Amino acid sequence: MANRHFARLADMWKHLVLVEVLSIERPSRYWESHAGSATYEMVDDTERSYGVRRFLKVAPRFPALARSRYLAHLSSMSHSAGQLTSYPGSPMLAALELGSECSYLVCDLDPSSVTNLRAAAVQLGLASRVQVLDTDGMTALHQALLSLEQDGSTTVAHIDPYDPRAVGPSGLSALDLARELIARRVGLVYWYGYDRPGRRAWAFDELSEGAHDPTIWCGDVMVTAPGAEPVDGDLGVATTPGTGFGIVCANLSINAIHACQQLGEELTAAYDDVPLPDGRPGHLEFTTQTSTPPDHP
Repeated sequence: MANRHFARLADMWKHLVLVEVLSIERPSRYWESHAGSATYEMVDDTERSYGVRRFLKVAPRFPALARSRYLAHLSSMSHSAGQLTSYPGSPMLAALELGSECSYLVCDLDPSSVTNLRAAAVQLGLASRVQVLDTDGMTALHQALLSLEQDGSTTVAHIDPYDPRAVGPSGLSALDLARELIARRVGLVYWYGYDRPGRRAWAFDELSEGAHDPTIWCGDVMVTAPGAEPVDGDLGVATTPGTGFGIVCANLSINAIHACQQLGEELTAAYDDVPLPDGRPGHLEFTTQTSTPPDHP
């Protein structure tokens, strides 16, 4: 299993934004560099109770969350008691949203995830539309970008790296690939995490530096403890104060950006004063940033 953090809050924020972007942009091509599995068997623990299980309970109370495509797909996968027995990864959510109107290129190096992805494509009747590669995703998307035809159709690429600076056979890291996609005007949804408050929005800072496009947007969520001084967290272990995560989007419509911002604001409200997985009081702080190139008024 390539993603042991599935259905936690950080994973949920990524999927909430991604599916909304796809629902608005309706790309004809969807690419993913670090796909993970199509589905994961749900587990009952404090992280998932704070993450997707709480979301399912409270989302209907907030207008944007209630009408989100992410909630719609989770609800369609829940049984009659409203419980999820499996959780959809990003490739599954993309396929559920876009169906046969899109072609898919998804990559992962984990053999079990590759098998799971291929089986899901068959199950959804999309085997002829889905290309699953058991290869380095940075290399595969770089090569696809080089051969991309300017035919008026649209592409959205999703990058969710374990190590954003690890270099693949192409000589590119996930950050390098993201910069290429931004420069080529390809739609981008890039997930990042951090466990030091001073690193907040670091991926936006790096990807917007020197960019000549005004549409780079970042939605950052940081876990905090009320009244406490900022502390380092432990991203990758638990959802605790000082951990944070965000999405950098580029080359998307203003409608998509506005929708993502509204989702972030309502998600923060939905988790206000909710105890963290370890029982401590906690809050979510949501901030956004948008780049403006030097020659843009």
